This record gives sequence, structure tokens and C-alpha cells, in this order.
Amino acid sequence: MDRKQVRAFEAFVHESGDALLRMATLLTSDRHVAEDVCQETLHRLFMRWSRVDNPRAFCRQVMHNIVIDRARAQQRRPRELQLRDNYDGKDPRSGDPVAAAELRPTVLAALDTLTVQQRAIVVLRYFEDRSQDEVAELLGVSPGTVKSTASRAVAQLRAQPGLVALFAAATTTL
Repeated sequence: MDRKQVRAFEAFVHESGDALLRMATLLTSDRHVAEDVCQETLHRLFMRWSRVDNPRAFCRQVMHNIVIDRARAQQRRPRELQLRDNYDGKDPRSGDPVAAAELRPTVLAALDTLTVQQRAIVVLRYFEDRSQDEVAELLGVSPGTVKSTASRAVAQLRAQPGLVALFAAATTTL
């Protein structure tokens, strides 16, 4: 790869790195695993940089594949005790950092209850604000699958006690 392509790749990473890490964190619920997924995604992008037309779409697809591969590999291994730190990377789109610190662990715990496909669809559809057709194309499924899976996933999330309590408290303070 020549210097011009390296500079273009570095500019892409500088511009999109935070968004990719945020998406990986939402997909994995673990900041450390998310960093590994993001790093692996960027490594794969770098190796194919000159042949990739749409780097963001490529990264989303690769990230989704890596998360699925990790989930399948983890299912084959015995369960490990997961220790989570209370790291709050402050989403720059959050207006209230205190509310974000309270909301983040609850949302990540609720997302943990979803399957890998449900989680990917919820993250792309609602956190990344993609249309049903875009999500379907990115994941290689039909728009109907996106719609039905999102509906079931949202219903499952609405039943999560942590989210129910959090949003009940939010509506009583308004």
C-alpha cells in the first residue's frame, strides 16, 4: 500500500474509530472485548483497504461476523466467570453524563439477554439508526426477518426488570 492509501486509511480510522468502538461495545457488552473486535475489524480493513469501496459498510459486516464467530466459539467453551468493570466511556451524543452512567450498565445487561442476531439488528436499527432495508442488506437477511426479529427483541427488552424500573423512574420524575 502506498503512502496516500495509508493516509486515507488513517483518516478513516480517525473519523470513524469512536463510532466503530461504540458499535462494538453495544454488540459485545464488554469494553475490552469490543476493543479487540474493533482492532480486528480495522486490521481486516487495512489488509483489504485498496479493494474496499465502502469502508463503513465493510467494517459493520466484518464486526458482525467477528461477534458471531466469538459467540459460537464461546458456546463451545465451558462457562467462565465474567467480571465487569464500571467503565463509562461517555457517549458524546449523551446530553446528561449522569444519566448515561446510570443507563449504560442497564442497557448492556438488557442487550446481553438477546441472541447475537437480535442484538445486531437492535444495535443497527435503533442505535445506529439504520432503516430495515439497510439492516437487511448489511446482515444478509430479508427485511421481514429484520422487522420480526426487531419486534421480538424489543418486546424482550421491554420485559427486562432493569429497564422497566429505570424508565418508570424517569417518567415519575417528569
